[in-house]
Amino acid sequence: MTSTTFSSVYDYLSPYSTFKSSTTLGFSIVCTIFLSLYWYANKTDIPYIKGIPEIPGAVPIFGHLLKLGDDHATMCERWWRKYQTSVYQIKLGNTRAVVVNSFDDVRRMLIGHQSAVIDRPTLYTFHGVISSTQGFTIGSSPWDDSTKNRRKAAGQALGRPAIRTYFDMFDLESYCVVRDFYRYSQRGGVEINVRPFIQRYALNTTLTLCYGIRMDSAYDELLREILEVGSAISLLRSASENYQDYVPAFRYLPSNEKTQRSKELRARRDKYLGYLLNKVRVMIEQGTDKPCISSAILKDQETKLTEVEVSSICLSLVSGGFETIPGTLTSCIGSLSTPEGQVFQDRAYEDIQRHYPGGTSEIWMNSFEAEKVPYVNAIVKEAARYYTVSALSLPRKTVTDIEWDGAIIPAKTMILINAQAANHDVDHFGPDADTFNPERWLTSNLDAALHNSLSALEEKPSQGIQHYSFGAGSRACSGQLIASRLLYTAVIRILSCYKIIASEAEPPNTDYVDYNQFKSALVAIPRDFKVRLVPRQGVEIDGILREAENRTKNYYQE
Repeated sequence: MTSTTFSSVYDYLSPYSTFKSSTTLGFSIVCTIFLSLYWYANKTDIPYIKGIPEIPGAVPIFGHLLKLGDDHATMCERWWRKYQTSVYQIKLGNTRAVVVNSFDDVRRMLIGHQSAVIDRPTLYTFHGVISSTQGFTIGSSPWDDSTKNRRKAAGQALGRPAIRTYFDMFDLESYCVVRDFYRYSQRGGVEINVRPFIQRYALNTTLTLCYGIRMDSAYDELLREILEVGSAISLLRSASENYQDYVPAFRYLPSNEKTQRSKELRARRDKYLGYLLNKVRVMIEQGTDKPCISSAILKDQETKLTEVEVSSICLSLVSGGFETIPGTLTSCIGSLSTPEGQVFQDRAYEDIQRHYPGGTSEIWMNSFEAEKVPYVNAIVKEAARYYTVSALSLPRKTVTDIEWDGAIIPAKTMILINAQAANHDVDHFGPDADTFNPERWLTSNLDAALHNSLSALEEKPSQGIQHYSFGAGSRACSGQLIASRLLYTAVIRILSCYKIIASEAEPPNTDYVDYNQFKSALVAIPRDFKVRLVPRQGVEIDGILREAENRTKNYYQE
């Protein structure tokens, strides 16, 4: 063949060769883009952790968020039982997290590795938007010197030595609960919803501690505003309600309702927090301020805490107390009102009478000073365990690597503690872990203790951690001692005056999961129910309330 012929063939095939090369190049580019997008959609802040099982079913971009649904704690508990592993890893969008479920594994993580899990992750919505003006709450703050100082100050204000200084507050606020039960139930003739009065009980306590201020009406406008804003923020802090914390692209959507809602709630919260702190300043100038955290710090010129840190401490107590205590106490009353719970009421009342033989006046005079009635302590402890109001505890973040059964959990990994699962672990609490039973905390042979030997009824000796509703280890709740005293004082005073009976028309839901009307909320909000309060025979409630009114009328007056 001549060179002219070869040249002609080359010229003829050349366009096809160019087309084939272009097609190959284009295909390669498309594949590269696709693989890059797929890699990015599945990428997490921490790579896959070898040796820790991963729950199957993660999808690009969202990870396990869609499979978790609204109720993360319950789904994580189910995965534990389904896959027979208490500790596993999941993907929350672009964040890898290690979930810990069983009682023993939670203790091992929070106590055995407490220095390694002392930190908290920062989340876009709560830390970046809602808390951008008033600072973070103590419990949600990453670990640094400021957090350490705030925890120390809060610990001093809420610790055991300080409790004696709050006796007047316990006396007054628990009196107001029973007083309003008496008023609104029309001396036991009308069924009532107890939650509004218990919300005021918890909120007044924290307002008194922080600002020396209280509100007498359960329907006070400021009180309802604080409760409404706090509950709304609780919903926004939940991963199931707030995908933008874990899927960053959602933050840039044109109509981002979550961010707008967060800014609105931030403004409303700033308004009442500013009002409360300014009111303390005015009272200091006028010499009418009451002993409280903000007053003590504002008047101490040598304090090392900044104003933002003072605001953070007060915000922590106000937002923490009014959510958790009402959820626990309201649900406890619901369980006690059931036919099974009425048996517990009767036994508790017998035990109260044994420890206070002088009658109801003696109970009211001394009940807030010491938690000495075993059966009441058992009810309080069981209520905190059974109704785990913060089902999935605030996330931790590792500051160092953790060795876990041969696997290495890297530093900066999110750790999710499933307190609800641990508190209902049948391997620790027995086959009745899903039952409300205060007597699990008491000595055995209860009938003999109650009916034969008056001194035989005792609490079981405490052996380490009882439950995880207050957390554990280096970031355990600073206010747990006061929370327990508030629960105890309310329960003993209510039971000393009333027998609680569930409404037939609007009974309580006592399932430890379904009692919560908003599964996606960070802190449970119990479903509404009503009870009938039957005055105890031989107890002059009018007289008891008059005595308490005269005793407390000058407490915390403005």
